Amino acid sequence: MDDASSDPTAEVIGRYPRVHYIRFPARRGAAAAYNAGLRASRGEYISFLDDDDEWLPHKLHVQVPLLDGHPDVGVVYGQSLVRFGGRETLRPGTAEAPSGRVFLPMLLNNFCGHHACLLGRREAFERAGPFDESLASYEDYDMSLRLAFCTRFLFAPGVVDVYNLSPGGLWLTRAANGDGADDAARVIEKALRMLPDSAAYAAVRRGARARIALATAYRIRDPGQAWAKALAALRAHPWIADAGWARNYLVEVASRRVLAARSPVSDMSNLSAEVEAASGGGSADAGRRVRQLLMSIRARVARRWISSTVV
Repeated sequence: MDDASSDPTAEVIGRYPRVHYIRFPARRGAAAAYNAGLRASRGEYISFLDDDDEWLPHKLHVQVPLLDGHPDVGVVYGQSLVRFGGRETLRPGTAEAPSGRVFLPMLLNNFCGHHACLLGRREAFERAGPFDESLASYEDYDMSLRLAFCTRFLFAPGVVDVYNLSPGGLWLTRAANGDGADDAARVIEKALRMLPDSAAYAAVRRGARARIALATAYRIRDPGQAWAKALAALRAHPWIADAGWARNYLVEVASRRVLAARSPVSDMSNLSAEVEAASGGGSADAGRRVRQLLMSIRARVARRWISSTVV
């Protein structure tokens, strides 16, 4: 699938006559391209490979037998070697990669959002439905959630692809300018509507909304805009100041905001007042949360400031 690219894709593909090549005359977005590819494909199993990523040679040798041998599983996934900014990391980590019915954990952690690492049955994609072409980003996470809702996943540890994450790519660009936050929130709300309307899922709903709000705030490049998003999440979910995973996001985003200010000392005072106002009133628990969070923010600001001034 060629989404009206301006590079020599057509010339390169011409060297491989067995490849079924489809080109859009005008740019329609990743979701539309994926859907057109799915409609044109004929295989029993489905996987994806974007033009800036790489499958490792053993990927299908490993994943096809796993699907063949587990007829109750709709999706097999492995690990990606993520390359970004001269660094390499493995995602997902083995401790955060469940198997079985994984819809609920996936609401709280997008551990299978990079689709080059998976292999799925065609019937699973047909049950999940097409990619959402109204999403400019996070369309892969949306699909992963719908797949997880309707079929079982199997994690097979080991690297099966290389994910070359580009600063100029669509996903990081929309994440950095804040536009991706709206896509992410829409994806989560769509997924939450699939849950039964029951109080038993109240904690899952709160957690999913808070996590996606903080994760998208963290990725916004502008420190002021990022803090505004994080503060809104704290205001909506005051309990996150007590959660270790959430406090890490809050401390990082807050410290960036303070260190970017003309007067960090004055800005730290302003930020403290904002945290106190957002953290749920004057109860003893709220006061404790505020003190602990502000202590962590001040400590990180001090470390960063000292390290930046040491010659």
